[in-house]
Amino acid sequence: MPFTKSFGLVGENCVVTIAFGGFQDGSPSAFTANTYTCLAKSVRTSTSVDTADVSALCDTTKKMQVTKASGSIDIELLVDGTQQADGSPIFFNKEGYYCQIVITPGALSAKTFVGIVTATGIGIASGEAVTETATIMLGANGVTTAWASA
Repeated sequence: MPFTKSFGLVGENCVVTIAFGGFQDGSPSAFTANTYTCLAKSVRTSTSVDTADVSALCDTTKKMQVTKASGSIDIELLVDGTQQADGSPIFFNKEGYYCQIVITPGALSAKTFVGIVTATGIGIASGEAVTETATIMLGANGVTTAWASA
């Protein structure tokens, strides 16, 4: 019997709300009141934890202890009317800035992430939608969340 799909595994209607703080300079930063809400073409989150081997000399198996967590978000946005006050794309010249992103994937619960913008880019190709990309490293020092997600 051939495989039949009973439901669609299609990512759509992913709303992203973005707020920026100041440049990460070691002093605490507050987020601006300006937020940007737009549709994402793609959002990928990745998290991991570091571990330390805490087994004793006589242990016959490894004993691992979690130490630090880390992660990142890679986001690709469609460039539309949502832009900075000067007309630039949302992440233009924001490398090194605190960033809070609330991702609401369709009907699922919103998830809030806080980090530092570490890379940005613009994608322009003939016959394709204009996109912008950004990488946000999670776990920012010196900042708290700008608002609570629903």
